[in-house]
Amino acid sequence: MVKHTRGGTLLSQVHQVCGRVWNRILRDHGMADLEGARGRVIFALWGHDGVPIKTLCDKTSLDKSTLTGILSRLERDGYICRKTDETDKRSVRITLTGKERRVTDNVGIISAEMNRIFYKGFRDEEILQFEAYLERILENCKDAEQKER
Repeated sequence: MVKHTRGGTLLSQVHQVCGRVWNRILRDHGMADLEGARGRVIFALWGHDGVPIKTLCDKTSLDKSTLTGILSRLERDGYICRKTDETDKRSVRITLTGKERRVTDNVGIISAEMNRIFYKGFRDEEILQFEAYLERILENCKDAEQKER
């Protein structure tokens, strides 16, 4: 194995810079209230209404305590509501209220703009290979996280 690697550092830097670029793009399109993790939660809920909190944790890679605070703010701002599961009263499901629909038209435009920035200069086969590597890294990290519990 290579002794001196920079993958973790580079991934962390990419995450930080892409987050700032993504937030700027959201602001440019009048969607500043969906910056950061709030937007990740909304995007994870799109087309998947009635999602348990555990599922949202998995889809957004946020821990439950962080997600709970974000959900409280999204609920306060009218984007989501929490509903008790009919079959399991201990479980809460998260549903969208419809307020997010005002931004639906921009989502494709924003995603395409971010993809143009992110994959500038990449060939299709490079994109597929890169994403396969990232999926492997993500799975490795999830496995390590599970071992800690």
